Amino acid sequence: MSGFSGLASAPRRLLVASLALNLFFAGLALAVVMRAPHKPVSFPSPNVEDRSPRVRIDRLAATLPMTDARLLLTRFGAANGKLVEAEAASRAAQERAREAFLAMPFDPAAARAALSGLRDARRDVWSIVHDVIIDAAGQMSPDGRARIAAWVPPVQPDEPVR
Repeated sequence: MSGFSGLASAPRRLLVASLALNLFFAGLALAVVMRAPHKPVSFPSPNVEDRSPRVRIDRLAATLPMTDARLLLTRFGAANGKLVEAEAASRAAQERAREAFLAMPFDPAAARAALSGLRDARRDVWSIVHDVIIDAAGQMSPDGRARIAAWVPPVQPDEPVR
C-alpha cells in the first residue's frame, strides 16, 4: 500500500505546486494593476449644439440675403478683437467660479461672488455680439431686418420670460 500512496502523492504535489505558482502569478498581476497610475474616467460629452457667438452669427448670416450677410460678417470680423478679450475674461471668470466651488472650506459668499462675476463676463460677450447685430441691422435691407426679427422666437403667452 505504501507504493500506491507514493504514486498518488507525486501528482498531488504537482497539483499543489501548480496552484501555488498560479496564485503567485495572479497576485503579481494584481499588484501591477494596483500600482499602475489610473487615468480619471472621462465620459464623452453629450452631443451639444455649438452655441458660441461665432457659430450663432454664421447661422444668422446664412438666413440673410447675401449683401446683408456680408455686412453682418464684416461687422462681426471688425469686433473680433473685443470679442476675443471678452471671451478670455469669461473663461477666467469661469475658472474663478470653479476654484470657488473647490475651495476647502467652501465659502458660499465667494462662490456667489464668483458666479456673479461669471454672469457679468458672459453678459459682456453677448453685449458685443448684440451690438454687432444692431449696428449691421441699421444698414440692412428691410428683408434682412425682418429675418433677424424672425431669428428671435417670440415668447409664448404661457411661457415664462427668462
